[in-house]
Amino acid sequence: MGKNPELLKITPAEILKGQEVVAKLYSFKERFDPTFFRFFSQEIEKVRALKPELGGLMEVGAEFALHGGKRLRPAFIYYGYKATGGKDEEGVIYASMSIELLHAGILIHDDIIDNSELRRGRLTVHREFAERYQDEHLGCSLAIMVGDTLLALANRVLSTAPFSKERLQPARYYFDQMATEVSWGECLGILGNVSENVDIDWVMKVMEYKTARYTVEGPLKIGGALGGAPAEVLNSFSKYAVPLGIAFQIQDDVLGMFGDEKKVGKPVDSDLKEGKKTLLVLETLRRLKKEGRDDQVVKFGEILGNPNLTAEDYYWAQQLIRETGVLDYSQRRAWDYIKKAKLALAGVTIEEEARDYLLGIADFMLEREY
Repeated sequence: MGKNPELLKITPAEILKGQEVVAKLYSFKERFDPTFFRFFSQEIEKVRALKPELGGLMEVGAEFALHGGKRLRPAFIYYGYKATGGKDEEGVIYASMSIELLHAGILIHDDIIDNSELRRGRLTVHREFAERYQDEHLGCSLAIMVGDTLLALANRVLSTAPFSKERLQPARYYFDQMATEVSWGECLGILGNVSENVDIDWVMKVMEYKTARYTVEGPLKIGGALGGAPAEVLNSFSKYAVPLGIAFQIQDDVLGMFGDEKKVGKPVDSDLKEGKKTLLVLETLRRLKKEGRDDQVVKFGEILGNPNLTAEDYYWAQQLIRETGVLDYSQRRAWDYIKKAKLALAGVTIEEEARDYLLGIADFMLEREY
C-alpha cells in the first residue's frame, strides 16, 4: 500500500507519541485480556454443567472473542473513565468487557451477513460450526445463537459492574443507544449494497452509525458516565469521537482494498466480492462518470459484488482507484477528520493521561496497518 501523503508531515515528536500510545494500548490489553479470559472460563464451566455440548459451543465463542482484536473499544471506556480522575481500575476493566462482548457478538452476526470465510486470520464462527457439523445451515444457526449469547452477556456485565446506580444508569443508557445505532447502521450498510441510489452521503451515514458512534463515541461516553464526567466533557467526547470514527472506517476500507492480507486478517478482495459500496468505490465511480469513461464504469460495476472475482480484475480495480486519485483523496479526507477530532479536545478540561491517549490514538488510526 502506498504511504499516506499526510503522514509524511508528522514530526519525529509525533511519531514518538504514536509509539507511546500503541504501548499504552498494549499495556491496557495486557491488563484487560486476563480478566476477559477468566470471565469466559467461568461462563464455559457454567454452560458445560448444563450440557457438555453447550460448553463446546461457548468455547468457540470465547476463542473468537479472545483471539486477536486491538481492544480499542474497551480502551476508550477505560480512558473515558480516567478522563475525570476515575480510580477503580478493576471496576472499569470489568465494565469494559461489555463492549468487547457486544463487539464479538456483532462480528459473528456480521460475518454471517457478509458470508465471510475468515476473520482475524481464522475461520469465522459460522464456518467453524459448519465444518464441525458438516451442515451450512446448522453452522449459521449455532453461530447466531452464540452471538446472541455474547450480546446478552454484554448487558449482564455492564449491569453488574461495581459502580453506583447514579453512574450505571447513564452508562446503560449510552450502551443501549450505541447498540441500537450500530444495528441501524448495519441495516443501512446492507441496504446500500443492494440499492442503486446509494451516494456518498449514505456511505458517510453508515460510517457514522456503524463505526464512529459504536467504536469511539459510545465507549467514551460509557466510561465518562462511570467516572461521573460532566456534560461539557461528554459533549466534547462526541465532537471528538464522530470524526475520529469516520477516519477509522475510511482507513479500514483502504486496508480492506490495499492492505497486507496477513496483517488485515482477511482476503483483501473480500470487500469487492461482497459488493461493499465504500467511499473508495463510490468516489471512483463518480469520477469515472464525470470523465465519461463509460466502459470502465461498466467493468467496475461488473466486478463489484462478483463472488468469482479474478486476481486480474482485483488488481485492475486497485489500479483504477489509484489512477483516479481516489486513494490519495480518501487518505487526505481521513486526515482532515483526524485534525477535526483533535481540535474537539482543545478547550475541555480532562486528565492529562486521558488527553495524551486520545490525541495519540487519533494518529494511530491512520498509521495502523491492521
